[in-house]
Amino acid sequence: MSEHDRSQTDFQEFLGLLRAELSDVTNEIVTEIKRSIPEYDRPDPAYDQTLRLCADILLPTFLDRISDPDASTDQRDETCRALGRFEAIEGRSLDHLQAAARIAFHVAWRRTAVLAERAQVPTFVVSAAVDAMLVYLEESVAQARLGYQQATGHADLRRREERRRLLHLILQRPAVVPEAIEDLAKSTGWWPLPAEATLVAVHPEAPCTRSALDTDILTDFDSAEPCLLVPGPLTADRRNMLRAALPDASCVLGLTLPLERAAHSLRWARRVLDLAEEGIIQDGSLIPCEDHLMTMWLLSDPPLVEELTRRHLEPLQDVSEGQRKRLVETLTESVTTRATAVDIGERLKIHPQTVRYRLRQLESYLGDSLENADARFSLDATLRAASLYRRRRARRGLPGVR
Repeated sequence: MSEHDRSQTDFQEFLGLLRAELSDVTNEIVTEIKRSIPEYDRPDPAYDQTLRLCADILLPTFLDRISDPDASTDQRDETCRALGRFEAIEGRSLDHLQAAARIAFHVAWRRTAVLAERAQVPTFVVSAAVDAMLVYLEESVAQARLGYQQATGHADLRRREERRRLLHLILQRPAVVPEAIEDLAKSTGWWPLPAEATLVAVHPEAPCTRSALDTDILTDFDSAEPCLLVPGPLTADRRNMLRAALPDASCVLGLTLPLERAAHSLRWARRVLDLAEEGIIQDGSLIPCEDHLMTMWLLSDPPLVEELTRRHLEPLQDVSEGQRKRLVETLTESVTTRATAVDIGERLKIHPQTVRYRLRQLESYLGDSLENADARFSLDATLRAASLYRRRRARRGLPGVR
């Protein structure tokens, strides 16, 4: 018999000795794992059964593999992936499972050494078996890590979808009954309903660093109109968080409102975002909606702005286009700023005397309406809206409000 054949015979005989020890090794491994890792030593018999089942599968599969390198590892791989998934479902990291794998290796190595010494197995045979154990251990842990990653990935996707559903339910119009929102929030197990919320409208193409967001933020980046829901008011810490997540994004901070009115916060925030895109207000990141409420209101009904403008300025319809433009410009400065003729002149870069002359003309055209408080308020709002409306139409290349 050649030396190679003798070595193979020695190796196979040693494997036979190891197989005879499997039952005792399994018991020792299970006992040592439960003693060393309290998380696995529970009254629930399922834990003990799982440990024994895995040992009963993994130990024989190891011997099969070193006996025949071409032997299938499918059963081992699926068992290890199942262990990884189990750890993820239980909400643990892989630390305990890796510690259990090291314990199993040390027990198996110790029993191998004792058996080899008793049976006077050649050193090279024992070394080959131990090297194979280390490789097998690394491969098994890699499969467990894969199963863990798959489970956590699915959990993350499921959690994101639950959050998205909850956000849609909160924003739904007509509003759903509060109990439905409460039930869905409770079913997630992680989102206590806030009394108030702040909605953030985000431009569809805006970049967002999602990892910078607090864990209680509800998000929807998959729709045509992305948004965030921040529980409660925007504290300094919340604003810093949003700056980190949306540093270069066109977005609007909505008003903080009771949760049942959150849809209004988002609707107004999106309206202000539209105004920023149109250039009516300055675009940027974290635009406060509350700074532009009046602008939003004045531009809420363009046809009405046109009609109010027509009614207020009807007495000027017979003057020339140039004169009408100059008179409306002066009237706007006077009504909206309440400034003196000198200040208005400086703003319009004309002589104060010219301002006074125009104001006298306006009095003759408009009569007592400038002295009536209600009429003056209506005229003030109309002129401000008309100015904004002209700016919008100019950006679109359309004729302005006359």
